[in-house]
Amino acid sequence: MTPSLEARIENAMAALHERSPAATLWMALSGGRDSTCLLLLAARAVRRYPDITLHAIHVHHGLQPAAEAFVESARRACKQLGVALRVERVTPEGDDGLEARARRARYAVFEALLAPGDTLWMAHHQNDQAETLLYRLMRGSGVRGLAGMPAHRALGAGRLERPLLQAAREEIDACLADEPIAWCDDPTNDDDHQDRNYLRHRVMTPLKTRWPAAAEQMARSADHLREVDALLQALAAMDLAALGGAPDRLPREPLCALSRPRQRLVMTTAIEQLGLASPPRGRLETLLDQLARAGVDRQVHIDWPGGQARLWRDTLFLMVENDVAAPDHAWSMTWDGQAPIATPLGVIGDQIRPPAGEKPALTLAPRAGGEKLQVRGQRRTLKKLLQEQAIPPWQRDRIVVVWHDSDPVGVLGPLRLAADGWTLEARPDDSGRIDDKC
Repeated sequence: MTPSLEARIENAMAALHERSPAATLWMALSGGRDSTCLLLLAARAVRRYPDITLHAIHVHHGLQPAAEAFVESARRACKQLGVALRVERVTPEGDDGLEARARRARYAVFEALLAPGDTLWMAHHQNDQAETLLYRLMRGSGVRGLAGMPAHRALGAGRLERPLLQAAREEIDACLADEPIAWCDDPTNDDDHQDRNYLRHRVMTPLKTRWPAAAEQMARSADHLREVDALLQALAAMDLAALGGAPDRLPREPLCALSRPRQRLVMTTAIEQLGLASPPRGRLETLLDQLARAGVDRQVHIDWPGGQARLWRDTLFLMVENDVAAPDHAWSMTWDGQAPIATPLGVIGDQIRPPAGEKPALTLAPRAGGEKLQVRGQRRTLKKLLQEQAIPPWQRDRIVVVWHDSDPVGVLGPLRLAADGWTLEARPDDSGRIDDKC
């Protein structure tokens, strides 16, 4: 038997209370039909859990004349139900579509809002899930995209939940039919120039005429695809572990020994774990093709917006795209060895302490070549130390040398090292590295 909306919300509230008895629950409230229904049901269910604090959050995008009407609708509903409301005004930015910019701004508010242990409820339902699947299908999404919206996931420091995701829009309409609470219909919902509205009116409506359970079946397919995605992620984790477990450096030969689909899978998983932007499919295929013939062509270097891959010593390095070239001029600056300092190669947050009795007046300069450092009783060339520590060539021109009088006493950047008698350590706030520019 299909649970009622009230039962769905009661179950979700009970699960929240069991997980965190004194939780803070936020409602994403647009002022429209769906979110108002969720707010109504949540406000009733939370009465049985006095330790749970219920708030509503409305994001004002300012993208249409009706934006103020939505704020007022949200305020009226919250006042009627005795729920505290927070209104955040944003200015969506970017060069992509209006819907994407609004969504990005909205989720940025939510992420900043949630404290550890907080939960945000959103009113997406079964029909929204079906439209999401269709939308992503038209964009050529893979398994993860076609899996649609998850019922719950991490969001910022908190958690996002969609307790109505298995409910049909018709159930929401029936729930509100006899309720003395008002909502505000979005006038742009009828504008089928927007992709989602086009799918809703021009695609879903005819589909449901022919197949009345279309939304339910499509949502079910999304559930199946989510299971497939979970299995693929488990396989990728196994392959990544077999490749050494470090997502930023993958051994070429074992990687190329995998089938091409598994190569793609482990690569996209490693890139995701590193927080890099996903490369276009064509760039990824080019990279894998170059790796396959790297026995002849050793120069493998592929860039894409937000990331890059380089092959060195038969290891593939994945990293942030370095859009700040090393300066082509000599520079130097004085440093006390303690305070963070901005250099042409990035901000240094490390601390270096001299031996007892030494004066800490130091000079920072880029590596010039020929430097020697007293390490473990021997004077070693910096070039040799870089080779021994397997610092890739493209990182070696981002080395900062710490000088005391005419002697190098430390190295910062991709290699962090102090000369005998000197102590190098990260600052107490653990920011002690040259930043990502290096």
